[in-house]
Amino acid sequence: MSTYTGKQHVAAAFKRVFTDRVPYYPILGHFNAKLASISVKEFLTNSEKFANAQLLAYETFHPDIIVMMADLLIEAETLGNELKFPEDSLCISQTHVLKDKENLKNLKIPNPEKDGRMPYYIDACKRVKEKVKDSPVGSVVCGPWSIAIGIREAETLIRDCSKDPNFVHPLMEFTTELASTYALAVQSKAGVGVSFSEAPASCSLISPKIYSQFILPYHKRLMEEMHSKKISVTLHVCGYVDPIMEDLINTGANAISIDSLSSLPRMVELNQKRRVIIGNVATNLFFSGTREDMERDVKNCIDIAAKESGFILSTGCEVPGAGSIERVKWFMEAAEKYGYYRL
Repeated sequence: MSTYTGKQHVAAAFKRVFTDRVPYYPILGHFNAKLASISVKEFLTNSEKFANAQLLAYETFHPDIIVMMADLLIEAETLGNELKFPEDSLCISQTHVLKDKENLKNLKIPNPEKDGRMPYYIDACKRVKEKVKDSPVGSVVCGPWSIAIGIREAETLIRDCSKDPNFVHPLMEFTTELASTYALAVQSKAGVGVSFSEAPASCSLISPKIYSQFILPYHKRLMEEMHSKKISVTLHVCGYVDPIMEDLINTGANAISIDSLSSLPRMVELNQKRRVIIGNVATNLFFSGTREDMERDVKNCIDIAAKESGFILSTGCEVPGAGSIERVKWFMEAAEKYGYYRL
């Protein structure tokens, strides 16, 4: 076992230097509800139970980073979406506040300390941060495009990009301000790191043109705002991002987290050590893969990306709730086995 702490491993990656091994962590969200023997509904609505489940995952798996992954509808709900909370699956929107786009003029930036479930999330982050001293604790908040899709719906918003761009830009102005406001509140009140989740911003859903015209300018603005406060930022985009990799690098994010659908070799080649790369072990391995499959994928990621530092091994996206505890352990064991630097 390494004698370095999680903080030291991660700090080395960001400084482009070396400890004795590659830093690693799985993205564990509502999977941890099963680990803690609570319902997903409790996990998403009770800050103490959410925090305790994350702490149990930390004690069980000992990752180098704890990711405070709840759900991606907190901002949309706070703005007015009505959500349904099943007992044992993620919440879903029953209504969308921007079904009528005229409602945009009535939307106000929420108060993260008072409105919706934002206080629940900040409280949970604070609880975990107070308990964990050796590893970084990172928040996950929605980026502006994720918020916009959450309140308008994906198909409708994509259509808006071609038919009514003069609506989309003010919407993105608003959601960028909201993303910044919420992230700054989470960081300042809980003392945790900042990661923006932009799951719908990949080319699995949108064209590179939509990204460059309607998302990239706001990502740049968001990163500039965070950096003006001396906050390091991770940008996570699920799905296939090969056509927009250079754009993602140019957002200015300190780290970019990519999914297994995207090419890690291409990302390494384009990046040239400008950003920390995070990823990109396939999440399907956590419910259907063999130990050999897991070891092969982990080793492949390390062999491709880790030799010059600036790489953190992780899952390409959130470990599914149907994943097994045993397979998460396989991931951790493979990372430990293959992650030692060959200097």
